[in-house]
Amino acid sequence: MERAETNKRFILKYIKALNEAEDKLQALSQYTSDPKLIEHVTFLEQAFPRYQVMVDEVTAEACRVIVRARFIGKHRGPINGMGPTGKTVQVPFAMGYEVRQNKIIAHWLITDQLALLIQSVV
Repeated sequence: MERAETNKRFILKYIKALNEAEDKLQALSQYTSDPKLIEHVTFLEQAFPRYQVMVDEVTAEACRVIVRARFIGKHRGPINGMGPTGKTVQVPFAMGYEVRQNKIIAHWLITDQLALLIQSVV
């Protein structure tokens, strides 16, 4: 139980650090060795600079942490071939993290990409 709580606090600290960081990629390097997560954050930061994650729920067990949250950002960069629209989007998502020795080593994501595109355009 103690390990799960430690990992839960670590993930919340990670999300807070990303939300507050001037340079998300620099902050990211302190928390993860997962290249796919780095790629994901890079993509989002280019399309929605200074985006925020609002946590709704966190569940943890051993080395796994699941976060249910909302992504909020203003579309200011290209996304899937579409130029920036300046529209604000808010999209719910769930993300799972695997934490080992105070580093995120793997993750998975479930989100409604269609809702993200619709909110960016409409």
